[in-house]
Amino acid sequence: MVFSRMLAIPNLRASLWHLRHARRHSLETACVFRLLTARSCSGAAAAVVVAPPAQSPANKIPQRPALAVVRPSSFRESQEQVGLSERQEGFLLEKLPKDLEESGIRNRLLDFGVDLGHHWSDRVLLMRSRLGHSIGRALIAVPDHVPHVARGFPKGVTYRSVDRYDIEAFVEQCERLVCFSEDLRRLARPENFLRTITITEIPSAYGRQDVVHVIKQHCDVTVAPQDVVFRFKRWGRQSDTCYVVCPDIHAADHCIAQIQELAVPKRAAYGSLFGAAFLWSSRSSLFLCDPSLDFSLHSSKFCVFTTGWQEDMELEEFLAVMNQMKFFPGKAEKHHIEADNSSAFFMYFNNMTTTKATMSKMKKLKRRWRMKVQMPLFAYPRRVDVHRQHEDRYEDADSADDSEVDEPVMY
Repeated sequence: MVFSRMLAIPNLRASLWHLRHARRHSLETACVFRLLTARSCSGAAAAVVVAPPAQSPANKIPQRPALAVVRPSSFRESQEQVGLSERQEGFLLEKLPKDLEESGIRNRLLDFGVDLGHHWSDRVLLMRSRLGHSIGRALIAVPDHVPHVARGFPKGVTYRSVDRYDIEAFVEQCERLVCFSEDLRRLARPENFLRTITITEIPSAYGRQDVVHVIKQHCDVTVAPQDVVFRFKRWGRQSDTCYVVCPDIHAADHCIAQIQELAVPKRAAYGSLFGAAFLWSSRSSLFLCDPSLDFSLHSSKFCVFTTGWQEDMELEEFLAVMNQMKFFPGKAEKHHIEADNSSAFFMYFNNMTTTKATMSKMKKLKRRWRMKVQMPLFAYPRRVDVHRQHEDRYEDADSADDSEVDEPVMY
């Protein structure tokens, strides 16, 4: 209690002094605020200056001017930005009906006052799959901003203005979607098993050349543009994940070590004007293609793939080792890996609970054996989705097909 009283007396005196000083300051002094514009400042910032009026020497009270600097809050306030309406060279229509062709798009645009001319087929690009089916995305090469045309299409169709770089990216995506099957077969070659890395969180405006430039600049590894394969999402949109085939295994390990939270511009053509994105890389996806694997999975979802075992290990020896480590697969199949002359095995279980528990134990074993993070030990095998010409509805489009994979597991 004594200490509190000793501290309270100086505080009370200081408060009274500030109160008297504030009253005197309010009666004798008036502050004038002047806002300096960006032109009057040396830079793009604005300043607020507090200046007291002129006083007589007798009543003059020394005042210290306060200066507050206000900087641009985001890149949108920068003077270097050029609006999208000024650099627009076309617009993109998405979520179109699958049965709508180029002629139907041209007629609907014509009804809303957008005439594409006699050579209208050269100004409409409809994204199609390898089978020739429409994906529902169309690029119209019209530099005018006409967002009202979206009302001429079914509900849900979106309109987006694009510039020259967006047009180049869309044309490249159309080409990559048609050649996607060949790209997957190239990734699944035996020599590319450990040379393929996965890069995630890639901005949507990036293309193959942009990824090649990032790898060359930060990893000093030269990669061919055709060795960069992007995934695709629904409606034909480019995913934020791509697969890169490196020249060798050491180059792949080096790229994985360097591309960890790597900051890159969101739009490579505009530098840091649109902010930054952070890239990550790993060997999260492995690709295999062999005639002997055509009937390996047997449409089973309860399977775990493991690799890196000795080349001369037989199936009986592998099962004995697994049983000793408390893994009890119903059966297993062996597959030879040519990339590092090792053996891989497919282990089949009875339910998804045991399958997920096995992958959890494999993760602990990898940490206990002190294996490198970039070296794969196990994976969950899945078949590549195949669309056929005679099918009207594809199996991978059915959300109920993934119910068993998403079921809860009690470890």
